[in-house]
Formats: sequence, C-alpha cells, structure tokens
Amino acid sequence: MNFLSPTSLLLFGLAFPIVALYILKLRRRREPVSTLMFWEELFRERQTTSLFQRLKHLLSLLLQLLFLTLLVLSIARPQFAFIAKSARQLVLIIDQSASMNAIEAATDGRTRLAVAKGRALRSVDGLRFMDEMTVISSHTRPIIHIPFTNHQKSLREAINAIQPTDISTDLEPAYDLADAIAQTKPNPEIVIFSDFQSVSEELLAKLKSEPEQDTNTEAPAHEIKRHLIRIGKTSDNVGITKFRVRKSLVNAFDYQTLLRVVNASEAEKKFNVELYFDENLFDVRPYTLAPGESRSEIFSNFAFEGGKLKAVLDIQDSLVSDNIAYATLPKRDLIPVLLVTAENPFLQKALAVDEQIQLTVLTPIEYETDVLPESANSQEKKGYQVVIFDRYSPPTLGDGNYMFIYPPAVDSSETPNGRGSKLFLQWDIGAALETSIITDWERTHPILQHVHLENVQIGAAYAVTPPPTAQVLARSFESPVLFIDVNPSQKIVFAAINILESDLPLRIAFPVIIANTIQWFQQRSEIEEYHLHTGEVLKQQIESIDAILQPELKTETDSPENSARLVKITGPEDQTWEFSVEGDALLFEQTQRAGFYALKISEAADSTPEASDSTEDNSGTVWAVNLADATESHIGTDPAVEDLTKESVAQSGAALLRYPPWVYLVFLAVGLSVVEWFLYQRRRID
Repeated sequence: MNFLSPTSLLLFGLAFPIVALYILKLRRRREPVSTLMFWEELFRERQTTSLFQRLKHLLSLLLQLLFLTLLVLSIARPQFAFIAKSARQLVLIIDQSASMNAIEAATDGRTRLAVAKGRALRSVDGLRFMDEMTVISSHTRPIIHIPFTNHQKSLREAINAIQPTDISTDLEPAYDLADAIAQTKPNPEIVIFSDFQSVSEELLAKLKSEPEQDTNTEAPAHEIKRHLIRIGKTSDNVGITKFRVRKSLVNAFDYQTLLRVVNASEAEKKFNVELYFDENLFDVRPYTLAPGESRSEIFSNFAFEGGKLKAVLDIQDSLVSDNIAYATLPKRDLIPVLLVTAENPFLQKALAVDEQIQLTVLTPIEYETDVLPESANSQEKKGYQVVIFDRYSPPTLGDGNYMFIYPPAVDSSETPNGRGSKLFLQWDIGAALETSIITDWERTHPILQHVHLENVQIGAAYAVTPPPTAQVLARSFESPVLFIDVNPSQKIVFAAINILESDLPLRIAFPVIIANTIQWFQQRSEIEEYHLHTGEVLKQQIESIDAILQPELKTETDSPENSARLVKITGPEDQTWEFSVEGDALLFEQTQRAGFYALKISEAADSTPEASDSTEDNSGTVWAVNLADATESHIGTDPAVEDLTKESVAQSGAALLRYPPWVYLVFLAVGLSVVEWFLYQRRRID
C-alpha cells in the first residue's frame, strides 16, 4: 500500500491530546445538602456499576482514536496495488454516420445516435475512480473529442457534443485509431456503439482476430478487450441512391436528371416520387418496388435559366436522410458571338437557332470602324467570346476565338505598314481546287461529332497551307479544307470552302458543325456540375476581386493578390459560415449534412453598395450535397457481426471500488462519529 500524501500521517500526533483529555480527572464540586439518606443509596448503585462506566469511557476513547485514524488515512489517500492493476482504459467509438439517424418505434422516437449516446453516458456513470475513458466519433474519418480522463462531467460534455451527420459509414479508420491508442495502455477496452450496417472484410477480420503470441518470450501479446454494442434492429427503409444532372442527349438546350431509388426493406413498398424545381412541384411519379429492387428514371424538360432541384420520396420509413436528394441546374450564360459578313443568310440562321448564342452581325466596314481596337468607336469592351469572319480577312487579329470561312488571300502591301493578314495568320492560300469533294474527316473530333459529310457538293474551295501547329479535320483528297490551330492566346478554325456555293447549308450537318464549333471554343461539352457527396471537400476557384467589382470602382492600386475575400456559405437549416480567404482557392469541408450550400463572395474591406450589388450578381454559386449511398440505405445489421455484438458494456469484477479508498474511510469515520455521539448522549442520561 502506498500513500499519495504520506506527510499527512503526522496528524496521528493528535492522538496524544485526545488521550490526555480522557485521563484528566475533573475535581468534584462540593455542595451542602440537608440529608444524605437519598444520596447514600445512589452512591451504592454507582459503586456496583463503576466498572461498566469505566468500560464505556474506554470504548468512547477507542472510538475517538479510530475516528482520528480513519480521518488521517483518508487525508493521506492510500493506494493499493490490486486496485491499480484492475483499472480499465476504455476507448469509446460512437458511430455518427447517416444510418445512425434512423428512428425506430422501440426507441420512443429517438434516433440510433441518441440511443448510442445514452448508453455511452451510462458507461460514463459506471466508471470507477481508477478507470479512464476517451471518446471517438466516427463516420468515414475518426475524431477524438476528449483524451483519456476520469472526469465524468467532461466526458458527458464530449459525448453530448457529438452531432448527427449524413456521411457514409466506415468504422475501420476509427477502430485502427482506437487500437493504436489502446496499445499504449495496460488494461484497455474498445467499446463500439453502432448499428454495424456496413462492416468491411478487413475490419471484420480485425474484430475476430486473437492476440498473437510473442515468439521471443512465449507470452501472449497485449490483450485488448472488444465490446460491440449493437444499436437498432430494423431494416425497413427506402432511399434515393443517385441523383445527378447531365446535358440532354436529345435536346442540346435541356438538362436531364438521373434518379435511382432502392427498396432496402423486406416488404413491397408503394410510394410517390415528387420532383421540385425551385420549391415548386414539377413532376410526380408512382413507384412500386419489390424487396431489394432498385429503379432508375430520367427527368427532363427543365427551365433554361437553371435552378434548384429536389427529389422527395413520399413515404414514412426509419431513415429520413435518404428520402430527399438535391441537384443544381447551372445557369447557362449566353455566348456573345460576332459574325462579320457582307451577307450570308444560311450562316446567320444557323447561329440564330442556337438559344445559347447572343448574335451580333456586322459588315466588314462596320467591324473595322466600331470593333477594331484602333478604331474611334471601338466596341471591344463588349467582349465577344467568338468572332466568325465570312469571306473576310481582318487587318489585325488579337487574342481570342476566331473562325474563318473562305477568307480571301491578302497581300502584305495592301495593309498599313506592310503588315498583311497572311503574315500574322500564318497560313498561305493557294489556287482554287479543281475537284472539291470531302474525302476524309475526323469523325471523333468534337467539331465533327454526329456529322456525315459524304457526297457534299462544293462549288468553290482553294488550297491552303496550314501552320505546322495545326490539326487537319477534313480533306479533299490531299488538300486540307478544314483545320484548327490552337495556341495559348488564340483558337482558330479555318474552312477553305465557300458555303454559299455548296449544298452544305442545306444539310443537317451544317448547324451541327456550327453548334459544335461554338461549344469547342467554350470547352463546354459537358455542363459544370456543382455536386458532392456528404463529407467531401468543396473546392471552388474564387474569381479575382477585379473581375467582381465594377470597372469604375477599380483603381490602379487595386491588387487582387493583396485583397482578402470574405466568403459566406449558407448550408442546410440556414446554418452559416463566414471566413476570409487569401488567394483564389476555397476549400470547405463542413459538408456533413445533405442539402444546398450557397456561396457568396465579397471583398473583405469593401463597404460600397455598388460593389455589394456586383458581388451579389457574380459570386452566387449553389452546391448540392447528397448522401446517395446504396450501402447506407440498407440500415440493417451486417449478419457477419451479429454474433460479435453485445447488449451492454461488461463491468469489471471490482465494481464495489467505484470511488477512491479515502471516500470509504471518510464515510466510515462519519459512522463512528455517529456512534460516539450516541454513547455521549447515553453518558449524559446516566
């Protein structure tokens, strides 16, 4: 036995004054009385009981000394070796994945997570003074909420702080962390509170494994006790396992959403699938699914301007998290396109039919007067994303996306300062082709996808020598008639065919080629998806402040690199996060609940209302975060672990030593003081 405060044993010296007080004999006071007749009888009775009286005084002295002994020992805080050896170090793992949000009738409306936290709190109540506990929460990655301690209030606060999530289950990282922590303790126990609806084969092997024997010492390895506490039993659930957006395969100006639903119950389920567009009911479809059956469906015909989509299963089941899924339809901005032509009705109609294009048509004279940078009425600030030159060669060419259709050859002497088009365009136009027919084309290139060019009649075409960096897309025998040239500042499409002297505009292939070319310039073959699974990191490139602010608000001293961006993210249930971001990259990892996450970006030091309005118009981005996990929708317990699960945590054999020994010594001392008080009162009565 050891003492944590051995100097307190010096208090045993108080026994000497206690004994001295009992030995001290008090002198009797003399009082005159009228007669001794009555007192003599009493004196004889006291003589017969004097031995008993002395014994009572001796017993009182012994009780006082014992009281002092217990009190001093409690202050010295004794420690026993057998108690230290029986101390436990518990590692609690609480599953907070999406399936733990299931509600069962047997739990009085509480979620599995609430039940697990309640049982964990009871484990805290059962801790003894020498036991320690740490708390870990887990979904796909573990989080240590509190290190090893026996302070029950702190442990309760750590357990109550665990919040539900909509993230998939993966207990293996949490178990590996708990096992690594347990290896450093003498008597560890790992307790897992989970529904065990998904257990990997690797984790199952670890749970069933036995401690290996040390070959050097022939002694068993460090034993770690494992307790698997199963929470929940029902498997009645229907869930959405996929909800994604893509471009329509039929209509280039529409979207399609793929919805997949699974019946993870053991009974047939009938319900409706409701689709909401910007909180307005868009479509309703009835579903009937057999046990274990899944069904996929495509929804289309959505609004062009984009918005928020929400799919809802009209059914009551145990898990609500997978009954709702979210998606965003990105807003498609119009593509400003400039067509420079004397007159070409076929080309104008092919461009006008595309609803994504904002078309401007100018003659060559108007282009040179109003658009070229050196012109007096330059409109370059309009920012045309694509410029198409029909049978025209500009005197100068800046950075951007350009399509040339049968441009004429221009000699260097015809342009100012002798700077001709052929010099800066880097191609040479030769003589007309005698036989104009397309003999070969790149069918897999994005510009010529879904296009057939057999037997196209061409009245006028010429030979052209493309630059060395060009890629030829179509040939007339050995002569290129369509090629592209890409460099860091320019993307060029060149067609050596006069479409007005061809039957190509009368074919379906013509508007398809024009639409494909515009999309190739924009690199928008697929829509940009703002979709994540719960728990994934949201990554967003933030535009520079100069692009957000109005031009008149910028000054020469503005520096995007030195400007801090204030990012505000509004998530499900109107939860908000505000933080400052330096640079152009945003990383946000608090995507633990399914729903929409709206991003707003502004300049941290900006207080002008004009800049606020600009920010509101340009920085809003909505991300859809979903559970959409077929494994998580199966909320029943994995049969492979049913034989390993228990109902409660096993208690240690030394359950009576829940409190330190000094506590019991104090209680015993209090009991002795009560006995002494009783004897004192008897002495007074006697």
